[in-house]
Amino acid sequence: MMYLLPRLLSATAMLLLATRPAAAEPTRVDVRVIARGAKFLGGYTMPVRVTLTDPDTGETLARGVTSGTTGDTQRIMTGGRNSGGKRASADTAAFRTTLDIARPRRITATVTGPLSQAQAATTATSTQWVLPGHDVTAGDGWLIELPGLIVDIADPIAYRWVKAGETVKLRVGVTMLCGCAISQNGPWRASETEVEAMVTTNGGAPRRIPLRFDPDAAIFTADVPAREAGLYEIEVTGWIAASNNAGVAHTAFFVR
Repeated sequence: MMYLLPRLLSATAMLLLATRPAAAEPTRVDVRVIARGAKFLGGYTMPVRVTLTDPDTGETLARGVTSGTTGDTQRIMTGGRNSGGKRASADTAAFRTTLDIARPRRITATVTGPLSQAQAATTATSTQWVLPGHDVTAGDGWLIELPGLIVDIADPIAYRWVKAGETVKLRVGVTMLCGCAISQNGPWRASETEVEAMVTTNGGAPRRIPLRFDPDAAIFTADVPAREAGLYEIEVTGWIAASNNAGVAHTAFFVR
């Protein structure tokens, strides 16, 4: 009996260790959001909301916004060819968090933005396993792409009044989702960007009006004849076929 006691104590201790919950390990996760065909989203102008959840339990593990710069244009557009395939720089926008997890977790990242341009905001999700103590920070981290264009109507402002017979100047800004400008000779070309307006008068059949690029003002413009009285509703669309990016904006004005 005296010889059995130490063995029993040892077996009990091993059983307790085996059934004790594993200690949580700090695990760093970097989430970056990139505009399709362009640069990263972040900073005070184009932040993106990031939410990490456990899809199996519904638990929210972390939430925040991306912060940082849009990154190095040359490095991004060449796919990080000279940096081991890494497109992000040290200051590139990211949402960084540390999760305390004790077991492998299937985690879903949901990103929505850009938050500063509601008409252009879209959402994407991605799910992957995250292991305790194995940081998701190498390369570009957890990289998620958002499609779209920012289409912003500068003029006419919503519901302004004009006189019948006048011509209303339609002025529209179009940028990539990261806020990167479209120009004649830059990485994102006006010649590859199709912008048009559908104008409806008093609920009638829409008229299609193409917009032209003004390189001096870096905006797209068109003239909208206001021949009859009533409500004129305008839907402007932007499209870049090479990247399958689209954007939409609306406005309206009255004619009397």
